[in-house]
Amino acid sequence: MSRRKGGARAKPAAKPAAIATKNASKPLTSKENTHFLEALKLYEGKHFKKSIKLLDGILKKNSKNPDTLALKGLNLQFLGEKSEATIYMDQANKLIEGTNASAICCHVIGIYMKATKDYSDAIKWFQASMNNGSANQQLYRDLASLQSQVGDYKSALVSRKKYWESYMGYRANWTALALAQDLNGERQQAINTLSQFEKLAEGKITAAEKFEHSECLMYKNDIMYRNAGAEKAKLEKVLKHLTDIEPNVSDKFSVLERKANIYMKMGQFKEASFVYRTLIKRNPDNFHYYKMLEVSLGIKNNNKLRKLFYEKFGRFYPRCEPPKFIPLTFIKDETELTKKLDDYIIPQLNRGVPATFSNVKPLYQKRSPVVPKLVETIILDHLKSINVDETPVPYIWTCYFLSQHFLFLKNFTKAQEYIDMAIKHTPTIVEFYILKGRIFKHQGELEKAAEVVDEGRQLDLQDRFINCKTVKYYLRANNIKKAVEIVSLFTKNENAVNGVKDLHLVEAAWFIVEQAEAYYRLYLDESKKLTTLNKELAEVDEKDEDKKDALTQQVKDCTWNCTKYQGLSVKRFTAISKFYQQFEDDKLDFHSYCMRKGTPRAYLDMLKWGDNVYTKPMYVRSMEGASRIYFEIDNTQKAAEAKIAQGEEPVTISNKQLKKEAAALHKRQEREKKSILAYGEDQDNDPFGDKLIHSKHPLKEFDETFYNQYSKQVRDDERDCLLDFEYNYRIGKLALCLGSMSKLNARIPEGSSSEASAIIAVMATIVLKATTEDGFEEIAKKVAIKSLETVYNGLISLETTESLDFNDLTEKYSSLSKNLVVLEFMNRFPTVFDHSKVKSMIIDAAAFLDPYRQFQVLNYQLD
Repeated sequence: MSRRKGGARAKPAAKPAAIATKNASKPLTSKENTHFLEALKLYEGKHFKKSIKLLDGILKKNSKNPDTLALKGLNLQFLGEKSEATIYMDQANKLIEGTNASAICCHVIGIYMKATKDYSDAIKWFQASMNNGSANQQLYRDLASLQSQVGDYKSALVSRKKYWESYMGYRANWTALALAQDLNGERQQAINTLSQFEKLAEGKITAAEKFEHSECLMYKNDIMYRNAGAEKAKLEKVLKHLTDIEPNVSDKFSVLERKANIYMKMGQFKEASFVYRTLIKRNPDNFHYYKMLEVSLGIKNNNKLRKLFYEKFGRFYPRCEPPKFIPLTFIKDETELTKKLDDYIIPQLNRGVPATFSNVKPLYQKRSPVVPKLVETIILDHLKSINVDETPVPYIWTCYFLSQHFLFLKNFTKAQEYIDMAIKHTPTIVEFYILKGRIFKHQGELEKAAEVVDEGRQLDLQDRFINCKTVKYYLRANNIKKAVEIVSLFTKNENAVNGVKDLHLVEAAWFIVEQAEAYYRLYLDESKKLTTLNKELAEVDEKDEDKKDALTQQVKDCTWNCTKYQGLSVKRFTAISKFYQQFEDDKLDFHSYCMRKGTPRAYLDMLKWGDNVYTKPMYVRSMEGASRIYFEIDNTQKAAEAKIAQGEEPVTISNKQLKKEAAALHKRQEREKKSILAYGEDQDNDPFGDKLIHSKHPLKEFDETFYNQYSKQVRDDERDCLLDFEYNYRIGKLALCLGSMSKLNARIPEGSSSEASAIIAVMATIVLKATTEDGFEEIAKKVAIKSLETVYNGLISLETTESLDFNDLTEKYSSLSKNLVVLEFMNRFPTVFDHSKVKSMIIDAAAFLDPYRQFQVLNYQLD
């Protein structure tokens, strides 16, 4: 087979084997077999249409040959006719009993499964091809890649070994075998494999192969180091090996860092200190090297010696950051600290370094309120001493620093005052407008913030950073139209009215998730508006037809906007899930690529990254955003089912009226579709996300799209236990709810404050309430009660469900009234807690937030 899409080139048998099948498939005649082999060659040459033409000739006479049907399906798949390809593959499968088909047929089906990203089935069919007599040993390479993709490293080792046995003349196969052994915990075997090839290749390494040789030598040392653990004898062997290979290793930093780690493990701190000094000499801006040198010298807890240590390094490296900054983290004497801060900050301001405050900010966070108070005095005194006419640069950047300083302290008036001083003096610096916009954002004036940042953007229309920053501010202000208009300035916009398609193509997750959240906020705004309009419509006088018609039209427009914004929001969130799925699929190419390029260490890093790709912040943010919509859809469906169960008849509309409204809606959709289309017409049959929000099984959709992948990869200490609990509660799994509680409880230190225990008490209350409701299994209810009695007894009263009084809970855990995270969680369970009381407490707690966060909570986190 062709190597296209990862398929290996087949070595066809003289004839496709005639296999007895359940549907009596017919073997090919000699002439048909000749035509089939010719069609196979055409496929391998990527002449798919010509191949199909030959196959059609065979199928006219023999329509029940699985080999021919499968090969035609594969050709159609690569021509992009996926639905027809599926039909032919299904027909071929119906003619096969299990995997009892010719080697070629199994291989073809395997390539099809791989192309459709059904990796487990692809493995099955490739394995069947070998079992059924295929002589193509290269299939083992494809098998190993697919097995590594699905995490079946044990089977991958078998495949790697068989492929290695057939092609022992290539270093890539030795490296691949060693990697497979390493991944299966067979470290000594991996070391032996690499050593064996080194002996074979001794004296034969060409200049072009030096980098690959270097990487493999260092990888071997990595395995030895991991295998050594803390055993001194083994560590000495690792060190000796490292010294021997050092002349042939190009990555000198890795060699030195490994040496330092070995010396530290063996307790040879003096030798380690020499290595860290060498590393500092090579890279004097690396903070980690200084910290480790402190440890190796034994001065980590002696601030007096540490101060002398950094003074000395400050003289050696006067232009480097660590010797100046690190002392600021531990000097306690305020007079001395003031002098050091002055020496650190003022030269940067005089040079006009925009990042001066960013450099100092960690000190504000770790040493508050001491450092902010001292810095404020230093900078204000410095500002007074500046002659604006003679030294304008220090003046404007000092004002800029002070604005950031007061913004950090949430003194928005002062922050505004100083940034205005800087802009008044020099109105052409973009950074000033970004900061001014940020101040407006924190004050809750989002539209004004976006306009200010846009004003700064217009000073430099070729700057991508300020362009993207402006887009983000407009999205936060829910002005999606303006944001798309600006972001489209840096996209191709081929065959599109804006850059939304391009941004999906390049997987610009930052824009898409911000747009999704903006659409959701617009949906909430329209929902509130719709509620108000419906009330007005219900109260309008029947005789006032004009007003009634106007309100009716407004209700229709508002209803459409609600549907549109909700659908677009969930669609954009779903796009993020597709990106991450693509990231995972992209790993497939690297299982062979990294072997060919000789980069085993980078390959292991890639595998480590792939093991938690679905726990990355952007994915989690999208999952949590989508969960709000899916859970809301679930609430709506349950409410509708409850009404029907109570005997309420759903509102019916006449067919004539339905058709009229559908036509008007279709016309409106076509008009608006171009501006919101995310993918090409052939890929996007649901541009508004209508199918997503009208899903019959929203919780299942949420699980398949987001939660399942996240749940498999996330560590218990990083898991979003609140979302985990809510999802399991909604699907009626009380045992899993208890599991979520247990994972969260394990992260709370013993003897912690009642604030830490409050969330567990809230969850326990919800579980206890669930034991009295329908929708949960009886055995799960009994297990839940038993668990609450044994593990969580004392958090809440368990005697009767009547004891679940809201006031009792809030009195016992007084911190609830201030903990917004817990209150917002409680707000999602209106059947358990008094909704009006929780809402009132959220409003009270939001009063202590800055205006921006307050605005978000009150407008978008309250029902």
